[in-house]
Amino acid sequence: MTRLILVSWLWAFSFGINKQWVAGSDPVLVSFIRLALALLALLPWLRLPRAGRGAVPSLMGIGAVQFGLMYVALNYCFIVLQAYQVALFTVMTPLYVAAIHSRRAGRAPAGLFAAAGVALLGAALVERWTVDRRVFWSAFAVMQVSNLAFAWGQVAYKDWRRRNPEEKDLNIFGWLYLGGVLVSAAWAAAGSDWGELASYAPGRWLALTYLGLVASGAGFFLWNTGAAKVKPGVLAVMNNLKSPLAVVVSIFFWGTYSGMLTRDWLFLSAGTICIIAAAAAAQKGPENA
Repeated sequence: MTRLILVSWLWAFSFGINKQWVAGSDPVLVSFIRLALALLALLPWLRLPRAGRGAVPSLMGIGAVQFGLMYVALNYCFIVLQAYQVALFTVMTPLYVAAIHSRRAGRAPAGLFAAAGVALLGAALVERWTVDRRVFWSAFAVMQVSNLAFAWGQVAYKDWRRRNPEEKDLNIFGWLYLGGVLVSAAWAAAGSDWGELASYAPGRWLALTYLGLVASGAGFFLWNTGAAKVKPGVLAVMNNLKSPLAVVVSIFFWGTYSGMLTRDWLFLSAGTICIIAAAAAAQKGPENA
């Protein structure tokens, strides 16, 4: 669980960095750059899986969905939403994780969905839901594509590692990034203006380098490898920890969540407590719940 907490803090900062220095760029190009840098970060350790060449397409498929599809949808939302709103529009992810795990396992533990539901409530309490209604539904729909892709990928990798316990994460994870790179590169080749890259200021390139190497390269590796070691209920809940953390970071570092009233602080505290309590309960629950 320590890895999941660490990455939640890491991504809480990343939302603001993305909005401050990267938003407005072509979301497909941004996705390609970040995933290409993530791949470069792990390239020195990349090896063929011990399970054989046949495992490579499976790993690349997981990355194509979890990182490629997810990132294109996510980066689009940074164009029309505040950073903390993007984070908070991920509130449905625990339910998606619970549903996808249940579907793959052939059973639906009540405790798993209860934990996911409490995590959803906790994240929902944090938000004041003041987003412009003209973009609310379209942005919310696109974020659900992102959330579903990310939820499916982490559950799929958890299952793959369970079936292949002899593999070393560091030696195979680059295949996931390669899958994501190919999806975003194909998408960019179909409709992006590559000449836009020449207009990027040094600050934008610096932000993209950090987001690619650290938030994506290290972050996704730590998240998926942490996800493979925790119970499904804990994984579902931890997907929403970044929501209150993103608001906290936004308050103290980016100043984009101004005008906090006593009521807002109470909701933020209550939401955070709900998520922490749900994670603790899931940790003590049955192995498959």
